[in-house]
Amino acid sequence: MIRGDKMISLEKRYENFKSTIEECGSYLLLEDDDTIKHNLFEEFSIDIISFLHEDTLNLFLDEGMIDNDILEKSIELRNAYLELERIPDMLNVETVKTSEKWKNILRKSDEISELLYW
Repeated sequence: MIRGDKMISLEKRYENFKSTIEECGSYLLLEDDDTIKHNLFEEFSIDIISFLHEDTLNLFLDEGMIDNDILEKSIELRNAYLELERIPDMLNVETVKTSEKWKNILRKSDEISELLYW
């Protein structure tokens, strides 16, 4: 991955992957609306495109930074979020707090966080 004229190291990409996972989680249900909006609709929505991309995840898998379980859950998380993102009515804080689909996304992120070992 290139930013400007520099390649981002694998370690930095992994740090960004972990940060992306941390932007989303059940803890957000206890946060104020502005934090939820910022984390999910400003940070996570952008970061998930790059740092949970299947090519990036496969690099981490090849280097032993994640296992197959983390790979599969990360792909599921990305796909579930991208599916919700296509439905404008799902992209608001109230829906995050009440929708079972959103709660599943938050829980999936929690599961991935607990599995990270590198």
